[in-house]
Amino acid sequence: MHRKVRTDRIESDLSTDDIAIFEIAAVEREPEQSVPQLVWAEVNALALPFAVLDEREARTSTGHEIIKFDKSNGQQIIWLWRVWPDPKVGMPTMATLRVLFALMDIGEEMRKITGLHPPRVEFGLSDLCRRIGFNADGRHRAMIKHHIEVLASTQCKSKGAFKDKNRNGLVLDTFRYIRQAAFAGERDSDGNTLDTSYVIFDDPVRLNLETKYIKQIDVAFMKRIGSSIGQLLYTKLSHLLHEAQQRGYDYTDVDYQWLAERMGIKIYSQFWAAKKQLKLAISELVREYYIQEPEWIGWTIRFKANIRHEFGERLPLQERRKAAKQAKKKEKILLLKAPPVVASEQEIDPLWPICNLYSSGGWTLAEPHAKRHNLTEHLLRTETINRGLPAKP
Repeated sequence: MHRKVRTDRIESDLSTDDIAIFEIAAVEREPEQSVPQLVWAEVNALALPFAVLDEREARTSTGHEIIKFDKSNGQQIIWLWRVWPDPKVGMPTMATLRVLFALMDIGEEMRKITGLHPPRVEFGLSDLCRRIGFNADGRHRAMIKHHIEVLASTQCKSKGAFKDKNRNGLVLDTFRYIRQAAFAGERDSDGNTLDTSYVIFDDPVRLNLETKYIKQIDVAFMKRIGSSIGQLLYTKLSHLLHEAQQRGYDYTDVDYQWLAERMGIKIYSQFWAAKKQLKLAISELVREYYIQEPEWIGWTIRFKANIRHEFGERLPLQERRKAAKQAKKKEKILLLKAPPVVASEQEIDPLWPICNLYSSGGWTLAEPHAKRHNLTEHLLRTETINRGLPAKP
């Protein structure tokens, strides 16, 4: 049976956390400069409650459920998000989220190479360990397998909550972030031994990955944060600050109840208890210079980005956009400088502009045009040479 959240501020049983858990003293350490380890994560995995805080809660939690009622054109509309586990394996945790983000990042790497998101994402357990900061030993490989099995067994349901690239809330009966998982050494349905491990993302998730409804998250920084609730708060604020900056703001105002709902943690009706609940998590992110000291304006919390967010997430995003614009500009210039070709030749040889672009600017600039003609780099190089144009080695 799932626990429901009402829209009025009440004591909620969304999770089994207790204030005392979050008041365990964090180990004091000086903030250090570390290289961000940015991976691509599907936005809903950041925005909606999915994981719980720790393994203890994972074994006992019955999941998350948020239900809201609204009226539109005289009709009552239900907004719903539900997550429930397989009792045998339990709910996802913060470590499970890091595994999920790393798998999504591998898929994005493959998409950049081939131009298409792969139908299945192949991986090595040792490589996956290194990507999320685990030692690649037997114990941690077994841990990774467990988290993938949790992802493949945790079910979700949406009525307007899970969004697509166009920010449309979808109605989805039942889906999982990972529809299927298999590991090297196991046998497939035909009895053959698998040579590699792989996962298949469920259709709504894969569609968002294909359409790049994704955002980068720093898994190295996430691992560095001492408390689980601090790690969870980081994923939410990373998404919220990014959305705020897209609207031209360097801060985001968040209602406490809304934030607690999206984190999947207990909602307190006493103001002092709410502040105490988030105190450690906030202090960790402040100490790491990810956010400035937030301001409580009644039940609204104003979070403002600090230098770690600026240099770790915002500036890399700006640099990627700048590089993309420069590449487009260079591509346009090279196309304009292409040697003139008579109309009859253009009609006979539609590949001439692409070959000339490849000859002048290399595969990076020519790739998107080549793929529309089903040309690999090897084929394009051959076509370029056949047309008497120099091809870069």
